[in-house]
Parts: sequence; structure tokens; C-alpha cells
Amino acid sequence: MNSNDKLIVVAGGGGNLGRLLVNAVLADPTARVRVLARDPSKAEVKALAGDRVELVAFDAVTGSDPDRAAAVRGAYAVVSTLQGGPEVIVDAQLALLKAAKAAGARRFIPSDYSYNIFTLPPGINVNSDWRRTLAERAEAEVTETFEVVHVMQGIFADPYVLGFLGVLDLEKGLVRYWGDGKTPIDWTTWEDTARFTAAAALDDRPVPTLLFVAGDRQDVLSFAKIWGDATGRALKLERLGSLAELQAEAHRRLAAEPGNMYAWLPLMYARGVFGGQALLGPLENARYPDIQPLTVAQAAAKVRN
Repeated sequence: MNSNDKLIVVAGGGGNLGRLLVNAVLADPTARVRVLARDPSKAEVKALAGDRVELVAFDAVTGSDPDRAAAVRGAYAVVSTLQGGPEVIVDAQLALLKAAKAAGARRFIPSDYSYNIFTLPPGINVNSDWRRTLAERAEAEVTETFEVVHVMQGIFADPYVLGFLGVLDLEKGLVRYWGDGKTPIDWTTWEDTARFTAAAALDDRPVPTLLFVAGDRQDVLSFAKIWGDATGRALKLERLGSLAELQAEAHRRLAAEPGNMYAWLPLMYARGVFGGQALLGPLENARYPDIQPLTVAQAAAKVRN
């Protein structure tokens, strides 16, 4: 290991996207990774260990200022894949961002990885609202030598995520949607999101504050046909209601179970997906020509295989 190699610090490196990101960074032979995880002894975190990987126990919420300073010391870039409530998304990430800046890091990439949170009106999705709050507070930390980069790729073209959102039910062979189904949607795989994020973290050039990348743009009706054709299994369509009914149902579930985010958060994301207010801006895919992201058809075929 060369001490001059770029060090990328990944907070939350033990999660699904975090692990993919670590491997994407390591595809560059001149890079090293420091994985920050609450429990580095977990099997999925231990599996990341290697000559160019350092595992560090770190709790983003309870960690002290000295803990944060040590966690990001020597970093070229700090990338977060942390998830949680505002105490994580806003407070913990802002504290880690400030520590990264103080340590001389080139940039901080917060845990956005979503549709365009900056064109989505307030109140549609509380999770997006938290991320915008972080972005607003982070603006004060940006300088000519320290960047904050928001990676946004639409929604993940992944059966697990689409199942969580209530869009794709492979067991029943259903694609569910709200509205007329004709609103364009941006789609990108987990793996391609990780690759674009790793490229942005390692970039020697200034990186745009809003880094829009995507594998495809299709409305949900087209998605159902493309996914069905690629997997050899026709998917039935189920319209759940109008966008107004979606809004009412999201509010109803939130009022009924405010402490159960799994009851209402998928509907909040659905409002952003089907409402057409969170489409990505001009894509920056060409900035990283070695990355050829999968289309919906290619992502579906990969799942089939």
C-alpha cells in the first residue's frame, strides 16, 4: 500500500450500497478505503477487509469530535451512505462533513442517492426534506477547495427497493402505480450508482454540486413491459388511484402510525416518483465514460440471470 494513494472514507460501509461503493473505489488500484461502521465485527463488514481497506468502529450519532477527526484524518474524500432520521441525515452528516473539511478533504458526498430532491416541493417526502435541510446547512461550508456533491440517480432498478416502494411485486407478477402511469421516471441500478459515486469521490477535477446520473428514463407502463419482456414473464398492471388519492392515503397512514415509517414512507417516495416533480436535471454520465450504466431492460435481464 502506497501512502500517497487516495484515501476514500466511507461512512456506513457495511450496508448494501456501502459495500458496493467500497468495491467500486477499490477498482482504482491507486485508492484506499477506510470503512466506518458501528460494528466492524459483523460478517458483511469483515468481508471487506484487505490490503487497501481499513475497518474502523464509528457511530455517526454518538461519536465525539475527536472520534470524527480521527475517522476522516487523511481523507481525499468522505462519502456517506448513512440512513436514518434527521439525527443521522442532518445532524450526524453535517458534523462529519465539517470534520472532513477541517481535515483537508477535497469533498464530502452525503447520502442522497435519490430522485431530484431539489425540485421536489417541501412536504411531499419528509426524507427528502431532511436531505434538503442538510444541503442548505452545508452550503456555508463550501469553499474553492472543499466541495459538497449530491449524487442523484432517480430510483433503484432493483426488485427489493421497488418492492419496498410498492411498485414491483414479483411474487404476484404485478406492477402497481398511481396516477396515469405516463410520468417519466429515472432508473439506475445499485451497482451503477456506486460506480458513479466512487468516480466522483476520486475525481481530481471539480465536481458539480448536483451530480445527476442515470441508466434509463421510462414511465411505469413502459417499465412493466420492458421488465416483463426481459425476464420472460408478463407483468400485470394495477392502478392504485389518482395522485390526489395517493396524497390522501399518505396523510392517512402518517396520522394513523406516525412512529412506523414503513407504513407511510413508501407512499411519500411514490408521490415523488409518480408526481413528475423530481426528475433529474441534465445528466453527467459523459463525465465518466468508462461507466456504461444498465438500462431497465439490461437490469431486468441481469435479475433473471
